[in-house]
Amino acid sequence: VVQLRNVVERRRELAVLRAVGLRSRQIAWLVLAENGFLLIAGLACGVMAAAVAVLPHLLSGDASVPVASLAGTLAIVLLVGLVASALAVRAAVASPLLEALREE
Repeated sequence: VVQLRNVVERRRELAVLRAVGLRSRQIAWLVLAENGFLLIAGLACGVMAAAVAVLPHLLSGDASVPVASLAGTLAIVLLVGLVASALAVRAAVASPLLEALREE
């Protein structure tokens, strides 16, 4: 929902990109790459924060880290985020950008 709202709010910017010659597919890849980068950066920040939080327990030697389970969870979060981003981009590219350009 947040990604869709972000794309809808940026319709004017996307319309300007379309007006200067970018094709819909190029705009879609641009927005998808931006959302993917933000998603990966957010996951990396979360992993680093979690590692710092559990570091004392790991150093004590009593911890066992379920690496496969954690990696699977992160992969699912990444996949769902990319699918949501693709759906938001699809909705944005399908919307009439000419009206948004007139508003600009």
